[in-house]
Amino acid sequence: MTLGQRIQEHRLRLGLSQTGLGEKLGVSRQAVSRWEADGAVPDTDKLIALSKLFGLTLNELLQVENPPEQMPAPVEEPAEKRPHVRWKLLLLAAVCFLAGLAVGRAPDIAARLGPPDPKEWITEWSLRAAPFAYELDGREVVDLYVGVTLEDSEMLEDTEVFFQAESAGGETIRAEPVNRRESLYGVSCSAMLTVPNEAGRILIGFRTNGRERLQILDEFGRLIPSQE
Repeated sequence: MTLGQRIQEHRLRLGLSQTGLGEKLGVSRQAVSRWEADGAVPDTDKLIALSKLFGLTLNELLQVENPPEQMPAPVEEPAEKRPHVRWKLLLLAAVCFLAGLAVGRAPDIAARLGPPDPKEWITEWSLRAAPFAYELDGREVVDLYVGVTLEDSEMLEDTEVFFQAESAGGETIRAEPVNRRESLYGVSCSAMLTVPNEAGRILIGFRTNGRERLQILDEFGRLIPSQE
């Protein structure tokens, strides 16, 4: 049984939903869902909190029967210090366990160092063009508004969002969100891009650790019909 399956088993044993467990630990429902799907590993402090909530030792939760063989034997200390030493050993065992898990799942963890798949986070989006075109630097352009709602604000802690327009003529225009609002439905981001009045497409991009992923939101023809 994996760590995620054990978390799910004990959560259900306590009659908690993923949301309920997340509220007790101070994390989102999506974070609990990723733990149970073995898509992420809880931090050490969350593992300790889970073990206390489930009434288990950290060893029982992680299924670590013995500390690693290379671990030096603990030095005998006064009785009043032994509980402190016990927790040190449990934390060290947890770190060793997580290190081994990371080695076994290196490709998966490496993938998570980059941006998430945009399709997994976008719940809705909108695209609106201004009702008129105008001349700018000798060409006809249109102001284009784009907005999206993303499912989980936790994802944005280390990920930047941007918008990109690509015209049929090969021009690329980028813009950072100018508005960001959090609500019960997620995080809303929007921006205004000035684009050539011709066919093109609009994309949303996620940037994490210098790596980018793009998702096409919409493709369009000439935005404002010619007045001729």
